[in-house]
Amino acid sequence: MEHVTIFPNPVRESYEGTIFIKGLVADATIKITDISGNLVRTIVANGGTAEWDGRNIYGNRVSTGVYLLYISDENGVSTKISKILFIH
Repeated sequence: MEHVTIFPNPVRESYEGTIFIKGLVADATIKITDISGNLVRTIVANGGTAEWDGRNIYGNRVSTGVYLLYISDENGVSTKISKILFIH
């Protein structure tokens, strides 16, 4: 997972589409937190790609800020931390 890419990044206020996370190991788990460490959402990759709608676990679009993506394989052996910026 040396070449994990997130598109778009940053996510602008006018963007309503899906956020793509590529370069993952198969079936990776991605825990998305705000900068304070509060869990926003957990998603699982389909193969080496994951999609996120930019919403939290309650279905609300996330606020302006930096979000951290903690990515790991099924066994927790291969890990990566990335970040994404939302601008509203």
